[in-house]
Amino acid sequence: MRTLGFRTHVLLAFAAAGCVIATLARPWYGVAPPVVPEESQQIGDLRGPVEDMGAAVGRWVGDSAGTTGWDALGTWGTVLAVLAALTALGVLGCLVPAIQGVAREAARYGGVACLALIAWKLLDSPGESVEPRYGALVAVVAALVAVTSGAAVAAAPLQRRS
Repeated sequence: MRTLGFRTHVLLAFAAAGCVIATLARPWYGVAPPVVPEESQQIGDLRGPVEDMGAAVGRWVGDSAGTTGWDALGTWGTVLAVLAALTALGVLGCLVPAIQGVAREAARYGGVACLALIAWKLLDSPGESVEPRYGALVAVVAALVAVTSGAAVAAAPLQRRS
């Protein structure tokens, strides 16, 4: 089985970091519907937690209404954009032999910090009656790609200077 090459990982990590920044303009959180009390359900009513979860996942992926990442995250949105840009610059810097030693650490730790910040903000929503939307979910996937490809770029052997 053939593995991906060094330049392919650079391209993937760079694109994933750009995707994290682009997702900040998409909806990250939306208003959750009110919870139906259990005592209002009649005997024989098939509506339950499974159907509620299915409807919630449908809203998470398909609902385009909501608060964008820039608005929902506030200052943390700027921090996330800086971390994603640091990751992108780190993987591009790994192409230059003179700065590869410093750039590999920026690629590695920038990607991990980016993923950690997104996971934190996804788990700690800004309110009680909000739920995630597709912008946050795409940001998680893009950050995972940035971390894995950035780690592969950072683990590459140092190039010799000419």
